[in-house]
Amino acid sequence: MTLFPASGATAVWPWLDPDDKLVCERSWSTLLSAGALQRGDAAWGALAIERGVGAPAGRSIPWASWALRLCDRVSAPAAAGDAAVAVAAMAAGGIEGAPDALARGALAARLLARHVDEARARRWILDLAELSEASWRRNPAIAGARPDALAGRADAAGSREVVALWTAPALVAGDDLAPARRFAEAVAEPLWLLDGLVRLWLDPAAPDLEAPTLTPLLALWLRGADLAPPLLRALSGERASPVRRREIHSLLATRPYRAALAERMRDALASAREAAASSPRARPTERGLAEAQRELVDALGERLRFFDGLMSFRDLLGAGAAPGPTRPQGDRAPREEADADLEAAVAFLVDAAPWPESWEVQRFGVLGSRDQPVGHWFVRATILKALLEIGGVGRDVRPDAAALLDEIPAGELRYFGAFRDLPPDADDLAIMLQLVAETGAARDRAETWVEVMLANVGEDGVVPTWFYRGPAGPTTPGAAWAGDDCAAVRLNLLAGLFSFDAERFARLIHANARRVLDAATEGGVEGACFYDAAYTDLAFLRFARLYKERGGEAPWAAEVAAVEAAILSQMLGAQRLDGGFGTPLRTAACLEGAAMMASPDPLLIERGLRYLGERQLVDGSWPAEPLYRVPMKHGREGHHLGRALTTALCARGFAAAWSRLRRGGERRA
Repeated sequence: MTLFPASGATAVWPWLDPDDKLVCERSWSTLLSAGALQRGDAAWGALAIERGVGAPAGRSIPWASWALRLCDRVSAPAAAGDAAVAVAAMAAGGIEGAPDALARGALAARLLARHVDEARARRWILDLAELSEASWRRNPAIAGARPDALAGRADAAGSREVVALWTAPALVAGDDLAPARRFAEAVAEPLWLLDGLVRLWLDPAAPDLEAPTLTPLLALWLRGADLAPPLLRALSGERASPVRRREIHSLLATRPYRAALAERMRDALASAREAAASSPRARPTERGLAEAQRELVDALGERLRFFDGLMSFRDLLGAGAAPGPTRPQGDRAPREEADADLEAAVAFLVDAAPWPESWEVQRFGVLGSRDQPVGHWFVRATILKALLEIGGVGRDVRPDAAALLDEIPAGELRYFGAFRDLPPDADDLAIMLQLVAETGAARDRAETWVEVMLANVGEDGVVPTWFYRGPAGPTTPGAAWAGDDCAAVRLNLLAGLFSFDAERFARLIHANARRVLDAATEGGVEGACFYDAAYTDLAFLRFARLYKERGGEAPWAAEVAAVEAAILSQMLGAQRLDGGFGTPLRTAACLEGAAMMASPDPLLIERGLRYLGERQLVDGSWPAEPLYRVPMKHGREGHHLGRALTTALCARGFAAAWSRLRRGGERRA
């Protein structure tokens, strides 16, 4: 499709019928003749007009067409084209490449200033700037089912486009803008609610289904204390398939959702009718706009009745009468579904051992070194520890863990094995000590690794990330490495010390716990060098659990509990509309954190499990996600990731949350 011939004087929309094509071409000519186009404006300007007239794909509100019809009502045909372009420009905020509202407003003001006093046109733009654009939040955080989670004026959303539409004709006709603005502000909410309803039922690319977008329609329902929980559950996970669409439609067609929408629309339309009735009708132009306002309100009411009837009929048919195929596992109960997801993840991990896909292979060397080291002990240990925590994996992986521990030489616990430029570190020691505690294997060898750590402990008892000294002298001829005071690594080490021998290492636990608490803020634990905030937060929660269980006198118990509560509040308050927390790996971390709570919200766990389960691949794995910082080729930095590594941590969080949900009972809608 060619929108812009070489001459640039005419736009071509071959899919439009002749009348709409003429409207687009006339509007485009108006835009060109106004000298309003700058470099890069052609694409977004044509698309704004195209959508303003009514694009064939989707169901965009035809702002330009409305503006033309309203201008005809007020006998302002000379200004109709300019008004249509101006309104289309104001409604182009969601078009990629469109300038900001200020720049679009300046364009609209230049167009309309040809028909009215320039100061009045600028005042019109300034008044519009006070109003919000129709830009619904994409996958926002939804804090459970609390009605106050979505507090705010729903009728204020997206009023800029509506006010622009109804005031532009009055502006070019020289009428008072205040009555038109009052009506537009009153009618904005029912207009967007109905727009969401049309898309929900008729548009396969509906933003509330195709992507987790918080439209005014969904926001209305989610403010209902009884309506929110089942809707949040239905909107979690994958939502664009026919299976999920039928599920959502079946829920929203039921009487409570129809009643809530009908009540709100009734009040909103009553306010719009009242505003239309108060509009002056002294002049012909004012009478024309007032009549159009009443007609719009009547049309909105009629369309609402149509969709209410459609939903009533859908509710009468019931969920089982929906046409189309259903997936074979569609009849599974949530319990069976979750068990199957976890079994598939464990089967993937067991079959893929020893997980070479997730090893860190440095074929380009490390920071200029000619060596090509491979790091696999840490990855294998992390996956084995996750499998041990999950339990019930089909076979005992303790022998695998013992065999791994036997591979590591005495006193030589390094991430890259024999590569001596990288010294032993606290992170590797932490995971290996946990495996030793779980299996009882290699305790004598573990003591040689502990001796290296002890040779690096400062007078204050703080353990660094890197162990440059050993009992016999330096451990590496290489240069110092960054991140020698990483809070996340320290938290991992604390878990290892607790697991291996909490009483013996009480002094180190005390000193390093203090160091972590000193780095804690309201936003979490600061000072993590190698891991992101989600991993660090979970590492603190895992440490806090051990601290409470094995901390003896636990001198910092109150502070640990306070940081734990703050982390959980921030972490779990970030659950999004799709039930996840940003990515599967972060979601698993948050679910594992929720499972540690005394009284977690079952709905939060259900939504998170559904998100996590429906982003699982068919082989039982999850796509690889970045986990910790590593050197990349040519001196750059990046993050190590692996499918098995990600899958192990996702499965661990999934298992912890699912076990906690079963112990606490499933929440019913």
